[in-house]
Amino acid sequence: MNRANIGGKNIEDGDYVVVDSEDKNVQTGDYVLSVIGGLGNIKKYVEDKNQRQITLVSESKQFFPPIYLHEEDLSDYLVNGKVVAVVKESNDNNMRYEFI
Repeated sequence: MNRANIGGKNIEDGDYVVVDSEDKNVQTGDYVLSVIGGLGNIKKYVEDKNQRQITLVSESKQFFPPIYLHEEDLSDYLVNGKVVAVVKESNDNNMRYEFI
């Protein structure tokens, strides 16, 4: 997700994300923490009402294929919340938290 833009920041290895677990009313273009088959992932949420599917897109310099979820797949899919901020990894032991 190192090409994602969440409050002007991307997600790099070692960073933390802040997830609003109360906000499960996600829209196309939002970044979500979702669970598929018991495994968590952070992806960009895209809803295609014409095809009646959800696409979860990785925005990374490394290629990861999109995850397509059709209506029959939704029983094994859960949105845990919307990603609202990125906390960058600190270079020292004094972590600074920056929230949007």
